[in-house]
Amino acid sequence: MRILVIADLHLDLWDHARRDPFGPLLPIFQTLDAIIIAGDLANDPMRNWPGALERIGQLIEPSKVWVMPGNHDYYGWNLAGDDGLRALAERAGMHFAQKASVEFGGVRFLCCTLWTDFSLHAEPHVSKVTAQRAMNDYFQIARDANGSDLVLPDDVVRKHKEQLVWLASALDKAFEGRTVVVTHHCPSPAALGTDNRLAPAFCTDLSSLTVTRRVDLWLFGHTHRHLSAVPVRTPVVNVSLGYPREVDDSDIVDVVLRGIVDTDLPGFFAYPELL
Repeated sequence: MRILVIADLHLDLWDHARRDPFGPLLPIFQTLDAIIIAGDLANDPMRNWPGALERIGQLIEPSKVWVMPGNHDYYGWNLAGDDGLRALAERAGMHFAQKASVEFGGVRFLCCTLWTDFSLHAEPHVSKVTAQRAMNDYFQIARDANGSDLVLPDDVVRKHKEQLVWLASALDKAFEGRTVVVTHHCPSPAALGTDNRLAPAFCTDLSSLTVTRRVDLWLFGHTHRHLSAVPVRTPVVNVSLGYPREVDDSDIVDVVLRGIVDTDLPGFFAYPELL
């Protein structure tokens, strides 16, 4: 089975730029058995998700689409709002993939946003302050449906811990086939790229998780850096599309092909030369 895993579509921004990233992709979508959107479909989901999901549903049967949120999918919304996002996905005839295990061709895909615990650098409290001052997350995301308080780094850490517990538990469940983990946030500094003061808001080093449990492949987004690495023993691959300003029309196809997983192939990737 051929599954496209893609993150950081940011379709509202592509619409604003009057560009269609799907134009060159029609032949690719016709070959897919499923698509997993690994976060950052669009800002302001109550306003922008319906149109974005409808657009994707014009390219592939909606029942073949799984969507999970990234940080941008909570902009203009709230961190506790997964039920609302689930309703939007299901209304479009699609599946919501937050803390979800999905099986294709004998391979299980374990999906969650992941978030971060800000522990990548030596002083997490400093990283939290830096992120809160510099990242739009802490100006655009409400803590809960009440909407009166903005989200704090400690709220994100709690979400990270909650989802990490789910992921570890899911990995511990007996499964005879191979396992692919799909998250929005980055699980390894080896695939992060430039390490700067905001890196802990993008990445948590989860190498210990893959040492003690079998993970055959880990796909992620968030960083918009088309990198891959093999820390310890698990290949870690970024599958971001990115903002319109980051991707030339001539590069869209190659960027998207990076995220096509073929469950019939020993190495998973239909186009390994693009990694």
